Amino acid sequence: MPYFELSKEKITFPPAYFAAIDGLIAVGGDMSVERMQLAYNSGIYYWHHPLKRIQWWSPDPRIVLMIDSFVLSEKRMTLLNEEFKVSINTSFESVLRLCQQVNNIDDEMGPEWLSERAVRTFLELHKRGFAHSVEVRKADQLVGGLFGVAIGKLFFGEYLVSIVDSADELALLHLVKRLKDKEFELMDMQKETLFFEGIDYNELARIDFVARCKENAEKHGNVIVDF
Repeated sequence: MPYFELSKEKITFPPAYFAAIDGLIAVGGDMSVERMQLAYNSGIYYWHHPLKRIQWWSPDPRIVLMIDSFVLSEKRMTLLNEEFKVSINTSFESVLRLCQQVNNIDDEMGPEWLSERAVRTFLELHKRGFAHSVEVRKADQLVGGLFGVAIGKLFFGEYLVSIVDSADELALLHLVKRLKDKEFELMDMQKETLFFEGIDYNELARIDFVARCKENAEKHGNVIVDF
């Protein structure tokens, strides 16, 4: 399959519409904060296998969750809140480490693997105010959560994790509620790690999704979002 080779010295991406049928657009480069921000603003995300080079993707169509039209089940949230305790941005690194615990299986080393290189980048994005986490605890133990990156009015979901039933569902519902309160437009689901049965997702043509990303970037730049 054709793809572009990225240089580590120059932080650029080819236009997303050059992506292959499966969504692969480029390979290589690095995972600097600046490159990651440019990727999000260009409608591109990274997908990193531990034994391969960094890959950059822009599939068509794009799976998203439209925040304004999403109907939250208050009854379901109330029921789950009786079992768990939820917080936001209190234990960002702990959520990443839980993702590693669940996904980094030595004998398999699949594409869900969360590398230390990626962890360092997301920690820096969090330090700068762009990456956010939702933590779900049961009896004071972290049992689930998610994290992603907020730029302007778009939220780019990265990983959803759970070690007990329904903790991941509650994390996602709490995030959507927060995004509604902050008047976000959409949540990019990006890849399979964020799919959850029973949640209504939407499909956007790549050209529409990329246009939204670029418009959002032009309007908001890399201004830190009040999350």
